[in-house]
Amino acid sequence: MRAILRKQMALLVLLASLAALTLSLAPLPGASATAQAAATWKGITINWSNVRRGPSTHYAVVQVYAPNTSVTVYASVVGENVWGSPYWYRISPLNSAPLYIYSGLVVHAQSSSQANPYGSGKVIVVILSKQWLYAYENGKQVFNTPITSGRPSLPTPTGTFHVLRKLHPTTFYSPWPPGSPYYYPPTFINYALEFDWDGYFLHDAWWHGVFGPGTNGWHYDPVAGWTWGSHGCVEMSVKAAAWLYNWAPVGTTVIIKAN
Repeated sequence: MRAILRKQMALLVLLASLAALTLSLAPLPGASATAQAAATWKGITINWSNVRRGPSTHYAVVQVYAPNTSVTVYASVVGENVWGSPYWYRISPLNSAPLYIYSGLVVHAQSSSQANPYGSGKVIVVILSKQWLYAYENGKQVFNTPITSGRPSLPTPTGTFHVLRKLHPTTFYSPWPPGSPYYYPPTFINYALEFDWDGYFLHDAWWHGVFGPGTNGWHYDPVAGWTWGSHGCVEMSVKAAAWLYNWAPVGTTVIIKAN
């Protein structure tokens, strides 16, 4: 009996060892999806970006990257939905401690062969002197619409920006107090794409009936009457804003030029 028990115990130990070896070689849940992610690519941050241990704002911040910091993206994973997208980018090698940045804060870095900003991906271009917006995809114009930019005392900023977040619908609240010449009451907005954290948006202006050249100054609007241009945002019709909202993901480049 003792000999039989010893043989049984030896067999059990052998089976347990084989099981442990099998488990050690098997991929963790989700690991295969991560390993099969697209090839690594270079990106840059478009704003101050928290680097976290996991794909959620509940994870600890281990570092903060400044705008235009270069990163290498090793994988895209599903995590917390922050600005309408659940994707986070892993910016550390798969065999090292995990580090993540929210996908809305990273765009593809432009290579020297892509010096033309209209040459790759989706780009929104606003030309203030024309009061017109153009949308490009891989260098080809796919949409254009008249706009109304900031009045002379509250001009629309120029430069290169990115779509930081998308809101549909939302309500705008005046940063100026009642009594200020710039004050406006809480205003319902159908479609808004923020391109600067100071509160600058591409958005619909349903209270206006005309857009385009001359509307950023003092002008007559068939719906609103005599009025000024915007408070610095880029305004357009509801139809145009809806198209832009559905076409442009978070991270889309926004170029605003004087001419």
